[in-house]
Amino acid sequence: MTTEKTNPQNIAFANSKQGESKKELNQKTSVEFSVSVVLGVLLIIVLAATAYFGLVR
Repeated sequence: MTTEKTNPQNIAFANSKQGESKKELNQKTSVEFSVSVVLGVLLIIVLAATAYFGLVR
């Protein structure tokens, strides 16, 4: 049994559509990260507000 070494760049390219440039992949990843951060912050704010008003014990 042999294992093949892979690096993150090869994995990202293999998972992407053919013809998608590295710049497009970076931009898509940036947008996904930004959306995740915004949703996470909103969730924390909602949980803090509900705890403050006593809806969550």
